Amino acid sequence: MRLFAIAAILTSLTVPAYAQGGDPHKEQLNKAMDEKKKETAEIEKAYRDAAKRLPPPPQAAKKPDPWSNLR
Repeated sequence: MRLFAIAAILTSLTVPAYAQGGDPHKEQLNKAMDEKKKETAEIEKAYRDAAKRLPPPPQAAKKPDPWSNLR
């Protein structure tokens, strides 16, 4: 139990130090992810705009019910 408490205390003391350091590789990944999100947003916007320009689909005709007289 003491060992677990000591490990938890040491971990809690070292975690903020890792957070301040910053990894350049992660920064590059974040930039790449941001660019990909922007591209995806642009594609989605173009899709929505194109979908608005399409005419609405025709209303489906009521399907015939051959058993309607027997119910």
